[in-house]
Amino acid sequence: MRSTSSDSELEEQTSAEIHCDICDDKRWFVVAPDENAPALARTVVPCQCQERVWGVKSSDRIRQYSDLGPLERLTFDTVELGTRDTFSEPSSFRDAYHAAQRFVTDRQGWLVLCGPSGTGKTHLAAAVGNALVEADQPVRFLSVPDLLDHLRSAFDPAIGAQFDEIFLQAIEAPILILDDLGIQSSTAWADEKLDQILTHRYNRRLPTLVTTGLRFDELGDRLRTRLGDPYFSTVMQIKAGSGQPDIRDSGLGSRLSDAMTFDSFTAKGAAGATAAQKRSLTEAYAAAKVFAEHPSGWLYLAGPTGVGKTHLAAAIVGENIALGREVLFRFVPDLLDDLRRSYGPAGGKSFDHTFSQVRNAEILVLDDFGAEASTAWAEEKLYQLIVHRHDSMMPTVFTSRSALETISGSDNRGESRYSEAIISRLSDANVVAERYLSAPDFRHRGAVPRPRPSTRKSSRK
Repeated sequence: MRSTSSDSELEEQTSAEIHCDICDDKRWFVVAPDENAPALARTVVPCQCQERVWGVKSSDRIRQYSDLGPLERLTFDTVELGTRDTFSEPSSFRDAYHAAQRFVTDRQGWLVLCGPSGTGKTHLAAAVGNALVEADQPVRFLSVPDLLDHLRSAFDPAIGAQFDEIFLQAIEAPILILDDLGIQSSTAWADEKLDQILTHRYNRRLPTLVTTGLRFDELGDRLRTRLGDPYFSTVMQIKAGSGQPDIRDSGLGSRLSDAMTFDSFTAKGAAGATAAQKRSLTEAYAAAKVFAEHPSGWLYLAGPTGVGKTHLAAAIVGENIALGREVLFRFVPDLLDDLRRSYGPAGGKSFDHTFSQVRNAEILVLDDFGAEASTAWAEEKLYQLIVHRHDSMMPTVFTSRSALETISGSDNRGESRYSEAIISRLSDANVVAERYLSAPDFRHRGAVPRPRPSTRKSSRK
């Protein structure tokens, strides 16, 4: 059999323009005993058009087709598989490593690798691709953001053939690796193209490996349905190592984390602190220390500016990061600003990701609660956050300049600052432990501020 295009015509065309009626531009044939045959029972045969398309000898066609490029150096041999946990938790990474090797051997079903950035997902995916190439198995490696960029640039009636080829290479690849699902710009068009690719491959049971930096529960319903089919798909969650979560990932700056520890907190207070004030600091310190060692319930640290509330909250963060727990520290006004910027149709996925990260953090610290601008939108987001974490009994720390007995107070219009639903949960004595810190401002150390030097010039007599 021969393509309807002549050899001379093929030589003048670029690979993107070469059309083959034999394989309908798929470049491969999948031969199987029947439509539902498993991957191991199928034989993948290259079409004769490949030599014209890629202009390489037979032995190099599969590597050219894989599009692994600079990732050829990432193999199973270069994976550090041991007890080193700088980037990923060893046990979860080892499980993912073995699942990746099984995927190479079985070449069937779907494998989904989830985990934070830097945990080795792309390394494993590239290792799978390179192992398949070495075994003469055609595999296509595609970065999801790059794929969508190529599709967008080719989405033009004048160059429709190029779009069709790019799309076909993703949708019909004998084995497909999609890297970094979830970080692409979310638009209706992008979601539609990804859904078409994944649905086509799901319905035809085509072997596919997907990596994503999102947690599986953060994916959309339709993606979870496709990627999480227990009879067809294996989902591996790679956890961050003890080197991660890094203190920087918690949202607490390194300067604060270094300066604000339990060891550097003084319960004596600033100069001039009374015995009652020192006792309030001692009680707050003890409560924060217990929470840091055994995070449960809610801890509400209240008091005026400069008494050490944020210091104790930062110390809780540092202790739990050192213990390998996931902790998120957010200054409430900044958190709401970030949510506002990502809110709306253009930033829906960014908003969902940010809000979900805060709602579901293993341990959450909300610093300066009550300092945010009071708006109906802010009230709604705080209500959703507080209700979720209260209902789920998730460990949470609040710092605030308002004591719980006064937080329900009215504003200058006579209206309560927070809804009854929020106040009710913050006042739940079965969940919330409040400590009020009463002391002079630490930043002044009890000293009387020095008088400002006079700027008036003295006159000579």
